[in-house]
Amino acid sequence: MGNQASKVIEKSKERKERRINSSSKNNRRRSTITLGGRSHSSLVMAASKSIQANYDWIDEKQDPTLIHTPPPLPNSTKSRRQSITEFFSGRKKSLAQEDFREIDRLQRLHYLLKSARKSNTWGEIEGSMTIVDVGTGNGIWALEMASEQLNCKVIGLDLRPPTEQQGKPKNLNYHEADITEIWPLESNSVDFIFQRNMGQSIQKDQWSHVLSEMLRVLKPGGTIELVEADLVHHNPGPVQRAFDEFYQNQCSENGLDFAFTGIINKELEAIGFSELDHRTLDIPIGEWPQDSELKQFGFINKEIQKAFLRNRKSFYVSKWGITPEDYELAVQEVLTEFEDYHGFSRFNCWIAKKPAL
Repeated sequence: MGNQASKVIEKSKERKERRINSSSKNNRRRSTITLGGRSHSSLVMAASKSIQANYDWIDEKQDPTLIHTPPPLPNSTKSRRQSITEFFSGRKKSLAQEDFREIDRLQRLHYLLKSARKSNTWGEIEGSMTIVDVGTGNGIWALEMASEQLNCKVIGLDLRPPTEQQGKPKNLNYHEADITEIWPLESNSVDFIFQRNMGQSIQKDQWSHVLSEMLRVLKPGGTIELVEADLVHHNPGPVQRAFDEFYQNQCSENGLDFAFTGIINKELEAIGFSELDHRTLDIPIGEWPQDSELKQFGFINKEIQKAFLRNRKSFYVSKWGITPEDYELAVQEVLTEFEDYHGFSRFNCWIAKKPAL
């Protein structure tokens, strides 16, 4: 990948120089990258025609002012982020700064998905239920569900669940568990299972076991809800495409399925789930949409993407064989491409049931 990275960086440097020259003439910046004789603008048009995002999920009646992200006050960013991560994790002494940054990123992703979906779940939660949050992480989803559903018992499973959590309700408990092994839950004991953002943790040959454990612990008629993003970026520019190709190779080396979202339907059916409902949620990356709500979602999603790349800087620099300065240049180029190419993230949601007796 070293040669490919070098070529990408060289193109990024050339593009940066052209932008500087273009801005000096007071013109609107347009990319001059060509691939196979096709201009940037033609690629954008082609991408728009071949991969069109679906935004039918947007509720026209939703008040866009409900999704407001004010800019941070001067000198307050550090304290704000610390307060967020400390409030939900309670693990300051045991976590490195990199962990805090990743918790902060996942925190933003949680609220982005909650805002876009207008809820923490699309599956029905009613009455007194036992709810399990698989791969609970910092526990924010479990905490909110337990606070909203006081008649329900909420359990979070994770290799490293929160040990402390301010405001933790009595109906919320965490279990330390490896979900790729036998779960510490009785068979036919759970009404609702939720799992999100585990595609980069569950290996290709482990999906069958994880889904089988879900089926085992669910009560007959119980429901699962999985929310997972495509690992590939939609409508990528040339630099983002290089990042995706590199990450795909890394997934193969580590036993992960880069295209796992394409096989979940068959896996669920093979395991024995019924009433399968598969939905997709496309969220823009950047402020390129005209719709005000999509623009706000796009702004947040772009910050999440930027944090993802920044949090993995040392990994990419060491594995990809580029300098830290060139990596930062590539990241800036990717952020620009999101706007130019109308990039978006596709989130998949699967809702299925364990057949009733």
